[in-house]
Amino acid sequence: MPDLNMLVQLVHEEDCFKNLHNTKTAKQTVRKVITDWWNFKKALKAFNRDPSGFEKKPRPPHYKERLAQVIFYNETIKKKPLKQGVITPTNGCFEIKSVRKFKQVVITPKTSGFVIEVQYEELLKKGKSKAKGVCCIDIGLNTLCAITSDQHAPVLVNGRIIKSINQWFNKHPSKRNGRKRYWRLENYFHHVSKMIVANCVFFGISKIIIGKNDGWKQAMKMRRETRQAFQYVPYYRLFEKIKYKAAMEGIEVIFTEEAYTSKASFLDHDPLPKYGEAVPQFSGKRVKRGMYKTFRPIHADVNGSLNIGRKVIGDKVYETFLDRSIAAMPVTINPLKLTA
Repeated sequence: MPDLNMLVQLVHEEDCFKNLHNTKTAKQTVRKVITDWWNFKKALKAFNRDPSGFEKKPRPPHYKERLAQVIFYNETIKKKPLKQGVITPTNGCFEIKSVRKFKQVVITPKTSGFVIEVQYEELLKKGKSKAKGVCCIDIGLNTLCAITSDQHAPVLVNGRIIKSINQWFNKHPSKRNGRKRYWRLENYFHHVSKMIVANCVFFGISKIIIGKNDGWKQAMKMRRETRQAFQYVPYYRLFEKIKYKAAMEGIEVIFTEEAYTSKASFLDHDPLPKYGEAVPQFSGKRVKRGMYKTFRPIHADVNGSLNIGRKVIGDKVYETFLDRSIAAMPVTINPLKLTA
């Protein structure tokens, strides 16, 4: 990677550098440019080796005309307030209380305001968890998360709250309501991720398996109403919150493709092909919302969650999950009321 100071010396007389009116801001911009082009170069090499992992050829980065991020590093933060536990840049545009060692502060402009994120360096304080439990999560719409484990009964997280928030915004779209929608979703995802990780810590679970298909919002076949509701849910934000909160507790998070996990029967040991492979004849079918019928009925989301576990750990699922996840009745919860 090119040296930052050397590149700043080469461009400090250019008009584009002077127009930023602040040497520290200009230096941050140069640092961001170096990082983006370096990542583009690595992505291009990976694409030339194996294009199958990409939807299309990576394009070089370009400057955003509006709503561009601003990054504040250590050299742009006042030292005296920092010793008192307050992060404030040299231009004094914001103040954040924080006593932990941070890496950088990122300001992301939104159409409804600004989002300030403090990124920390040390997350893995506890090291890798020594527990041996496993948790499987099937992501959905009416049921946001169907959680099965070898340590407790199945748990279903209510997803209709998110549908309600999105439906309210679609009926009354505005910048003010868009800001409300953003923070209401953020709040709900924080409660869900906190509940999942706290549940794993309490029951001694060291591995979380989540089903996720790449491009699942682009190539899905659903009814128009269901597709609209599904595409309005920002699942990626939920995944990121689960990942960093689990990392703080030393819990491993694994993402796996979930092709045919809802169609295959867990009880009948149906094969689970990957997407694009030959589809076998499955033993059962989903007869209505929340029920999968084979030689005996089973909750459809629980069946999908257990099959997601099979994708990663194979038939070991039957040795540990069967009694707790099949015999027990699933419990539907609202994390907002649970944490309150």
